[in-house]
Amino acid sequence: MLEYKWFGAGETDKSFVDLRVSVFVNEQGVPRENEFDEYDLVCPHLVIFLDGEPAATGRYIPYGEKTVKIGRIAVRKDLRGKGLGEKLVAELLRGAKESGAQKVALGAQTHAVGFYEKCGFVLTGEPEYMEENIPHLNMYKDLND
Repeated sequence: MLEYKWFGAGETDKSFVDLRVSVFVNEQGVPRENEFDEYDLVCPHLVIFLDGEPAATGRYIPYGEKTVKIGRIAVRKDLRGKGLGEKLVAELLRGAKESGAQKVALGAQTHAVGFYEKCGFVLTGEPEYMEENIPHLNMYKDLND
């Protein structure tokens, strides 16, 4: 059974911390001190639990007028390819729209661009850039479409 749980600004929970450490620090080699930032204290986080266990997480941060940026999207390795990422992004978009956002931006790891395109995001046309030694491309989605 799937359960969606939002954590508000300032709430830290072991579930999303452990997922992010597993995916970004252990799998992708991001230094732990770089994975967690000042936004973790001021933005909402979403965790999807599958049968009571944390399965996927993400967050969104303010990113300009009526725009938010989603990020730190992580799905447990053994659960990838089962649709949890799409469910996570859809719920983050719903939460962002409910908060008043009209546009959502993200920095996609280049290998994940196709996934985000399936979620309705389009490339901005800006050049590829490196973040934590991982190539990224900027994408956005208009929530009024």
